[in-house]
Amino acid sequence: MSFSERLLKSLGLTRDAGRWEQLIMSLLKRLELNDSERRDAEREYLKLADDIATKLDIPRHEVDVYPQGSMRTQTTISPRGNAKFDIDVVVELSGPKYQNPDSEQMFEEFGRALLGREEVTGDPEPRRRCWKLNYPQKPYYFDVTPAVADRNQAYGAGLRVRDPDTFWSPSNPKEFADWFCELAELRFPFKDMASLAAFVEARKSIDPLPAEPVGIDDILRRAIQLMKLHRDNFYHFATEEQKAAMPISVIIVTAATHAFENIWRTRQHTMNSPIEVVLAVVDEMPRYVKPDAAGKYLVPNPKLPSENFADRWNSDKGARAREFKHWHAELEGHLEALLTDEYSTSTEGKLKSVFGQAGIDAWRDSLGVTSQGSPLLKSLVAASGVPLANPSVATPVGRKTNTLA
Repeated sequence: MSFSERLLKSLGLTRDAGRWEQLIMSLLKRLELNDSERRDAEREYLKLADDIATKLDIPRHEVDVYPQGSMRTQTTISPRGNAKFDIDVVVELSGPKYQNPDSEQMFEEFGRALLGREEVTGDPEPRRRCWKLNYPQKPYYFDVTPAVADRNQAYGAGLRVRDPDTFWSPSNPKEFADWFCELAELRFPFKDMASLAAFVEARKSIDPLPAEPVGIDDILRRAIQLMKLHRDNFYHFATEEQKAAMPISVIIVTAATHAFENIWRTRQHTMNSPIEVVLAVVDEMPRYVKPDAAGKYLVPNPKLPSENFADRWNSDKGARAREFKHWHAELEGHLEALLTDEYSTSTEGKLKSVFGQAGIDAWRDSLGVTSQGSPLLKSLVAASGVPLANPSVATPVGRKTNTLA
């Protein structure tokens, strides 16, 4: 019996699956950017493109700024403690000046274009591909990656970014995010879902800086947020050596997305609830992080197969592979210890091991919540913001149209 099958059997016996769904979904909503942080970050984001165009002395329309990574896929979680929120940004430069630039010259010129507002942004710090803007007085920082078009596809992607070892490196943040977002839209035909349509509105598209709330039916995004939250809590007090080798987000996202797609294609009609899908994804994702016949780890970028997200796993004497296996085993162990306990008697220590202090706060709040209806309905209503009282007419959940989340 697999991990997910064993755990679901226990959840069925305790009849607490719906309450755990409610806790997990309400918890993850607590970890998203608050309105004040979103508005402040958005102001800086919009100003960035104008400043860069002015400093580089190129037309504004030749500077295209957009998010990448977790910001674009909407799988971000707020950092723990005093850590800053990471906003990854691509600045695509075009026009005659950037048709065939020297990579080092382009990178250095771009860094100088970030100067002038150090009292707000801090001193720009060069990294391998990006410049870090620390924003000392803000709860976030920007990793800003300059990029130019790869018009001849010489590097295998639509964009190329500076690489200190190879001069240029391929990049396709939009294509990767589109791949993820398309699969994240897949929905499972749970038996109870037909009667809940009024409470859940699936997202239709991804804005340049997406901001609509991630709903409970958005299972893949929620599963990834849960795994990243556990990873961050698990490694919070780890050694620097362990932190350097801990699973990076893009590998978690890629493996989980492959697992989610396979489950949807092969077992969608056997799934009964969102939490069952999440547990199956956790159970299956190591299948997509394994060495090949030659013993080399390979986690290809699904939209750029020549890029191996696990490339560094093959030159670190097995450190990253061991940490992935260690973290995944702990994730399963913590979830099993937590979810097989009676919900009302779960110890705060178990909750904290998976969810941190935010989980404890959400759990305490949930113990006082009562409503009629199915557990899944209660969890959907709680996560969507619809009042828990029994309305006479179902009210659809609206979505805000913001630009940053």
